[in-house]
This record gives sequence, structure tokens and C-alpha cells, in this order.
Amino acid sequence: MSNTSAIPWLPTTSAMPLEEASLAEQVAAMLHAERQVMILITGSDSGRVSGFLAELTHAVSDTDSVLRIKASIEAGELFILLAGQLNLQAQGLDSMQLATKIGDRLQENAPAGNFVLLCEGAHEYSNALLENIRQLSNYPINIVLSGRPKLYRRLWRPALSALRLRMNYRLDLNEWRFTHAFKWLLAFTLIIAAAIFAWQGLMDEAPTAVMPPPKPMATLPDKPIIAVPEIGPTIPPAPKTIADESTAQNGEQDPGLSLVLDPTLKQAPKP
Repeated sequence: MSNTSAIPWLPTTSAMPLEEASLAEQVAAMLHAERQVMILITGSDSGRVSGFLAELTHAVSDTDSVLRIKASIEAGELFILLAGQLNLQAQGLDSMQLATKIGDRLQENAPAGNFVLLCEGAHEYSNALLENIRQLSNYPINIVLSGRPKLYRRLWRPALSALRLRMNYRLDLNEWRFTHAFKWLLAFTLIIAAAIFAWQGLMDEAPTAVMPPPKPMATLPDKPIIAVPEIGPTIPPAPKTIADESTAQNGEQDPGLSLVLDPTLKQAPKP
């Protein structure tokens, strides 16, 4: 599957100079020159994609017979829709009979040029609908699938691998692959910047509380430190006895004397 935004396969038999042909006209010229090709056109949902599909439809209709699917439909509705565009009677036929009748009509000559099926919004198609479109590629008809980039990612699923193998060309209409991501990044940056700016404005307008200066701590005047001696318990001295005096005089202690010396007795008259 070719992945390109240019058309290198413009037929040389075309009378239109390459430099004067638009992208849609080049694709239409290729569809007119080839048969049984499938083109995958992906692009973001923007005006450029819608404009390109409108221009492509107009360019293809000038030389070929256009069959068109404009919206997602049920898988069984595909053959009813094509039968109406091919002017075939579908009443009284089941889906198998109708599909056979459409196949026979596609093998005949088209009213103009080739049969070209343009499928828009194919990223919303069900797998069953995409499989029915793949079966149509077995007949002489050119098919163009257009949708968002996720359509290309879906083709890598096992259920749609057969359709992916039938693709001949891919046309990516995104001018810049990261345009969508860049828009989200720019929006996110602007939101953050606005939030910061608003926060700074609120902080500037909010009154600021003035804290009073701290009170000086009271200091006591310096006083000399007076050392107070430690005073332990005092024991009154025992009164002196006669034995103590006798001992003091004689240097010996008589253990038999235990009289208490009373000063008042010294003054008493002797008998």
C-alpha cells in the first residue's frame, strides 16, 4: 500500500499537464485509467477533507459513473442502496440474490467510463459493511474509502486484514500529522497560563496581614550572686560530766562515774 500525498502514477496519456492538475483531478485521472483499484484516503475531520471529497466527486463524475455512500449504513442496506443507484429492481429478492444481481451489473459496461464507488466516513462503518465492500472489489469497480486516520489503524486488525491486502494506494490528506496534538497542547498551555495569571491577580488583591513586632523580653538587673553555705543539722553538745573532767585531768575515763555536773550544786552549802 503506497503511503504518499502526491500522485506519481498520473497516466502519461492524460492531456492535462501535471503541474496544472489539482490533487483531486489527479486521483480522478488515475481512477479513469485503471480498473479494480482501491484507494484509502485518510484525513482529519476538517474543511479541507470535505472540500477535497466534493472536488473528487465532481472530477470523477466528469469521466466515470459514480456510486456513492454518504453515511454509515447497515451491512444489508449496502446492496439495496447500490441497486437503487444502478436502477435495479430489488423487490422480492433476498440479500444473496440481490448481491448476485449487482455483481452481474457491475461486469457490464458502465454508462460512462468505469464504475467508481465513493465511500465517505468509512471510519464509522461496521466490520460487516467493510467486508461487503471488499467483496465488491472482486468485480470491475474502483473503490475509494475515505475517513479519519483511525480507519487506517482499524485495517490492521485481524478481522479486516483481507480488506487491507486489497488496498492499492493510500492518500494522507493531513498537512501535518501532529496538528491535532499541537492544538491540544496549545490549548492546555493557554489554560495553565491563564490560571497562573488569575492566581497572581488574586494574590495581589488579597490584603496582607501585618504582624506586630515581637515584644522585647524582660531582663532582670544584674545582682551579685551571694554564696550561701550549706547548713546541715546541728547536734547540741552533750553536757560535761564529772567523769569528763576527771578524764581531762587524769587522762583516763572511769566508766563507773556518770553523774551530771550541775552548776547550781557548786554554790550549794556543804552539809
